[in-house]
Amino acid sequence: MRFCLKNGDAMEFKELTVEELTLGYIQSPQEESCTCIFCGEVYEEGIVYRSRGRTVTAERAVKEHIFDRHGGVFHGLLDLDKQVNGLSEIQKDVLTGMYLEKDNKQICEEMGISAATVRSHKFNLQKSKREAKILLALLEQIENETIVKQRKKTEQEALSIEELLVKKDFSGNTLHPFFTQYNLK
Repeated sequence: MRFCLKNGDAMEFKELTVEELTLGYIQSPQEESCTCIFCGEVYEEGIVYRSRGRTVTAERAVKEHIFDRHGGVFHGLLDLDKQVNGLSEIQKDVLTGMYLEKDNKQICEEMGISAATVRSHKFNLQKSKREAKILLALLEQIENETIVKQRKKTEQEALSIEELLVKKDFSGNTLHPFFTQYNLK
């Protein structure tokens, strides 16, 4: 799924950070603007906007736009295609109930399922959250250039130290250490 930025470039949801997804907009310091991730609406810093009958900053305007036009970040993300957010209709219904602070009994009555099934869905969502955090950390270990450079440096230092230790232990002796304990003359 794509949306357009001010400069005409298209951006995909997979390119957004968790923080940008959570906010519902991209704040671009170089372009001095805030862009809605759902529709690409751009609000430039330094311009005063009219929103809800008053004047507001660009950041405030994009936040109110997301709420007014997309139902807020939660609903904007929830309404994305399953290919983008990966959620089934049942998961969306359970998440909506949780968002609206409904208890399990209310959720199960509205969905026509048992309370145990609601609990099971909630448990699986929490499990997915834990797994997603670990996956993000693993991918960061692979993709973050600073972390990769540090890892390679640490690995190289470890190999150098190991090589020195091996040389010290055998100090030119080609026999197994067991045989060096005895004078075999």
